[in-house]
Amino acid sequence: MTGTAIRADFRVVPLPELLGEISAQPGHAAWDAASVALLPPRLGRPYLRPGDCPVVVASAAGRPVGLLPLLRGTSGQDSPVLRGLGPEITDLLPADHGDLLFVGGCVDLVAGTAVASDLADEERHAVRRGLVDLAWHEALRGGLVPLALHVRDDEVADFRGPGRRAAEIGVTSVLRLPADGSDAAYLAGLGQNGRRTVLKDRRRVAESGLRSAALPAADLTAAAADLVVAVKRRYGVEEHPRLVRARLERWAADPAGERVAFSVSDATGPVAVTFGCVRGACLEIYETGLAASHPHRHEAYVESLFQAPIAFAQARGITEIDLGLDATTPKTRRGATLAPTWAIGPDQ
Repeated sequence: MTGTAIRADFRVVPLPELLGEISAQPGHAAWDAASVALLPPRLGRPYLRPGDCPVVVASAAGRPVGLLPLLRGTSGQDSPVLRGLGPEITDLLPADHGDLLFVGGCVDLVAGTAVASDLADEERHAVRRGLVDLAWHEALRGGLVPLALHVRDDEVADFRGPGRRAAEIGVTSVLRLPADGSDAAYLAGLGQNGRRTVLKDRRRVAESGLRSAALPAADLTAAAADLVVAVKRRYGVEEHPRLVRARLERWAADPAGERVAFSVSDATGPVAVTFGCVRGACLEIYETGLAASHPHRHEAYVESLFQAPIAFAQARGITEIDLGLDATTPKTRRGATLAPTWAIGPDQ
């Protein structure tokens, strides 16, 4: 599709009905989204409650061209995505979180739309605005409080509108790599301090004797579970290794994108594991597990989270690594740029 105008119809569709409608559509390569979490194949993931997860759909010329998932909050339960938010957002929350409607999803710390990849820029904006407007209308018509959390900066303009408030709630880091896969060009673009940091990383990893490998994610879920638990515990969060392993196995088996793991090991086994997902020319980092103590803990961390994914991306022609939220300092030192993430709620 080309041009600056698109004639689209917007409707709200129950999740089971939508899954049947798009089953004949092409896979993730035909859709663009801020995260693999928002792509159509993810809409059928088994831990969603189909009755509480309708989807706003934009259709043009007889096919879906835009999707915006909605998820009803759970009565009597706090959602993990609401933790740590400032008063400008928590003041908007209803007493019962069952009265919340998460606009754009709420599972993987990203909210947004999926739009057909062949839309022109202005068509994308029109589709996104129409999706969000209808979602907002549906929430208010049903007496619910609409809330979109961690909308990426390049979509926030389309989420804004009358009666809505936007607040910055986080920062995401993205590392952009030369399209030709040149390591020399990547290093040259870092500047003197960044180049010194990366070369030091590589030298210290080589001296440590650690081994690095990129493997299918499913091969590392069992080994990584204890390492992820160690990271969670370091930040005061307790999770049972069996639950972590089950979550990682479920994630690794997800059909959207290519699920990979970057393992860094010594003679006894993995010291660090970082999981990522390839979607097109982007590698999204999902989660990192790291030994609680190890003489080369820092080297394992930087190899698993930065150097191994960079080498993988360069070899595969990947031009963007989404390093996710928080911990911005080590990421910017290695060339990442920062952008805010936003919460959009009612202006009241």
